[in-house]
Amino acid sequence: MRILVINPVATEMWNVKDKEYLKGIVSKETEIKVVSLKKGPKSIETFFDEAYAAPEILRIIEKSKNFDAIVINCFGDPALFAARDMTDILVLGAGETSMTIASLLGEKFGVISVLRNSKAQIEMAARRIGISERLAYATGIKVPVLNLEKENEIMEILVDEAKKAIDKGAEVIILGCTGMFFLAKDIQKKLDVPIIEPASLTLKLAEALAELRLKHSKIGLYMTPDPKKLIIE
Repeated sequence: MRILVINPVATEMWNVKDKEYLKGIVSKETEIKVVSLKKGPKSIETFFDEAYAAPEILRIIEKSKNFDAIVINCFGDPALFAARDMTDILVLGAGETSMTIASLLGEKFGVISVLRNSKAQIEMAARRIGISERLAYATGIKVPVLNLEKENEIMEILVDEAKKAIDKGAEVIILGCTGMFFLAKDIQKKLDVPIIEPASLTLKLAEALAELRLKHSKIGLYMTPDPKKLIIE
């Protein structure tokens, strides 16, 4: 089995770390290819960032034929629906997958992401998925994605926010940025509730669904687009 993991940012700083980390999640028979964008934002934090990343994400997918599944490795799920339109390969996004699975692990869940706009973005995503009543707490910490590994107190900040979420009724905590993957195990040691790390969860679910030969239906919401409508030059 082959799975393509797209880091939807124009930097390769995550590629090697992600591949080493994610290889330990899937079976030995599964091959992982991790790629990033040639151009676009260095991180995804706004709708503007997502819009600039989307064309490059779709170009990568257009050229990627020999894969069993594709993971868009960002909690914002940039270009997720368009990707499902254009390919017959299973495509999962880290945000949608994490919140859906969280609803299976507890009645309420909380999401901790980056920056102030994350709260509203997470609430919007939960409404779209249809599980907004299960979202007990959503917040963004005052640390941008590219500074996550530089912030000395990041662990304490995330644990404090997780405790606030638990006080609000959350039974499951989602780390709302795939760049937080290196913190998940240590945070889990400090809390007695399930901690979802989106990158590993999404990859493992992609592997399982691909093994079951399950992928997105194309008879309703998703429909193969007509490339003749595009004016490229």
